Amino acid sequence: MSKVYSIAIYPDISIMKKVKAMKDELASFTGWFGSRNSKAHVTICECNAVGERELLGIKSLLQKLCATESALNLTFDHIGIYENKVNGVVCLLPNKESENMLKPLMKRIRKSMKVKLVPGSSNPHITIGRKLNNEQLSLARELFINTEVSLNFICDRIVLRVREDQTQFAVIDEFVFQGKPLMPIDEQLSMF
Repeated sequence: MSKVYSIAIYPDISIMKKVKAMKDELASFTGWFGSRNSKAHVTICECNAVGERELLGIKSLLQKLCATESALNLTFDHIGIYENKVNGVVCLLPNKESENMLKPLMKRIRKSMKVKLVPGSSNPHITIGRKLNNEQLSLARELFINTEVSLNFICDRIVLRVREDQTQFAVIDEFVFQGKPLMPIDEQLSMF
């Protein structure tokens, strides 16, 4: 049976608490909204995997990728409010320097996946609320228009999550960045 998996970055607990407080504040004005109960995270990608063998392949790949990744000092410093024809999103966005570090990391991970990815955003963000109707989006604008944001954290790992029910993901594994140097191609091919 196929399951949906998500590879994500979790900020530290203090950042998670601040994002939860923003979600709570938004909910007090708008009522329920999408992502209301999700923990703060940056989604790298989502994929479907069938069975234990594909899951073990994903874990092995992530372990290998994280061996050469180094910790990133990230800052999310502004709020983005977006609307399309159907609904809206409120999210926290990284500063330019952090975005320039996150996008290549996200691209490396996506590109190396051997399973089909679920279409999603390639722009790093931490969602506060999604699937907001026009009224909720208007209230969110009023609420957050003058809010100053400065959330700093060290990204030194990624997590693998599985969708437990129709809406929520649960962490099933984490992969720590080890910062090992990449081996040159000729060393990788050499036996001695």
